Amino acid sequence: MTITGESVHGRPERSGPRPVLHTVDSALSSRVAFVVVLAVFTVMGLGFAGIFHVHVAAAPDERGHVWNILLYAERPLLAGPYLQHVDPSQLWMGELVRSPLYLYHYLMSFPARGALALGLDYEQVVFVLRAVDVLWAASGLIALRSLFRNAHVPASIGLLAIVATAFTGRFAWQAASVSYDAPAMAALFVFAAVAVRFVRGGGLRTLAWMAVAAVFALLMKYSQAPFVLAGGFFAVLLRYRADGWSWLRHPVQRAVEGVRARPGQSIVLLVIGGVLTALAVERFGLNLLQFHAVNPACTALHSRADCMDHAIFRRNYAASRARDLAEVNGALPAFAPLSFLWSWLTIYFQSLFFFWGASFPWRPNPAVVVFGASSAVLASGIALTQARRLLRDAALAWCAAVAATYTFAVLCFNAATMVNLGESYAFSGRYLLPAMPLAVVVVLVGIRTWLRRLRPRARSVAMAVVGVVLAALFVLYNPVSAFFPHAHSAAWYSGWGLDVLPRWLTGVES
Repeated sequence: MTITGESVHGRPERSGPRPVLHTVDSALSSRVAFVVVLAVFTVMGLGFAGIFHVHVAAAPDERGHVWNILLYAERPLLAGPYLQHVDPSQLWMGELVRSPLYLYHYLMSFPARGALALGLDYEQVVFVLRAVDVLWAASGLIALRSLFRNAHVPASIGLLAIVATAFTGRFAWQAASVSYDAPAMAALFVFAAVAVRFVRGGGLRTLAWMAVAAVFALLMKYSQAPFVLAGGFFAVLLRYRADGWSWLRHPVQRAVEGVRARPGQSIVLLVIGGVLTALAVERFGLNLLQFHAVNPACTALHSRADCMDHAIFRRNYAASRARDLAEVNGALPAFAPLSFLWSWLTIYFQSLFFFWGASFPWRPNPAVVVFGASSAVLASGIALTQARRLLRDAALAWCAAVAATYTFAVLCFNAATMVNLGESYAFSGRYLLPAMPLAVVVVLVGIRTWLRRLRPRARSVAMAVVGVVLAALFVLYNPVSAFFPHAHSAAWYSGWGLDVLPRWLTGVES
């Protein structure tokens, strides 16, 4: 399926010869194009992983993640992932005994063990861990390709959406940092790919794999629950609208027949599903039963004085106390929804495409920001004019519904934080990365549908404009262009980075 030669549903349309457009479209639709994008992203990610100073990375909590990983790596190999006790001096890393985020640290402890066995120093171990996260992110791009293929999105459109994701600054920089974001998003994109296959007509086996992928995504990062819940809900809803409950009839008989037809796959499904379910019950289930929370407060297991060693607990406690005192003194400012929304939009947009952190903040060029924001708004507006046609396609409807629901959930969480603590904590574009490829592919298909409805001459002009805008956005917003013009301090770079990169690029005097 292509940009110019087929409809959303794959039917060829009548059009005159467009050799240039068809050549470009065929190139974008090829497997080679995807492999090139994947290779360039991986090389770029490994490059950033090497040149970022320890711990100057897109993940502000990278140091804590590294030390959590090393804590597991220094334990006996057969000790397993569960910690029964931690010394209070280790609470600066956060609550560890019942943390629902332990699985990432435990899995990453194995490459850390290998790096330590080779005698690598701390900075080299961090690079190894960053490199593994880059590979996690690359696997997420492969899952995205499967998602778009399962959704029957034209291959060229799917590739453009993958390029938009892979070469968004925050995605690339986050991948080159030690953080659970890259593997968590990879798991989430696998879940999305399976969910779309189910929407398209999958049976009970597909539904089972969707549940397994959902559990794994939550074990990697439980705060992805809004995405998983929305994805599961809309998958079942859209399938019901298409086929009713026919796919659910005689479940036991069909399950038995499925096991007999594919015994090997069934055993793999049962084993993986059983292990992940056991892990989820042990962590989420027991936490809910014992502490009435998926992620228990540090003070539920330790004293407040000990918990004060954890920076986030200390920050939130101070903000909560300040808010309570302001409320008692009648000095608590009223929540301003419009001001909050504008602040939320501007911070999320800039921190999604430009490096943004507490230690080394910068402000991007206003003209570049305005151009990008205006392009995004205009493209979304064009797609909205085609909403009725787009939403007839169940897979695109799923993508749009999940992206919108998840984004709204993030907005509500940030609003609650502002109301309860009076601070803009956790305002970061990284939290919208899971929804970004879904939204981008819907918008791109919407623009394609709009272009097909124009008269031939107007369509040619519009396609040229769209091509120029996409090229300009890539030049201005790719991770390299969005990083080096601003990072002109030696504090940004590792020793290896300063030795390898030219001075004209870093702006650092030798």
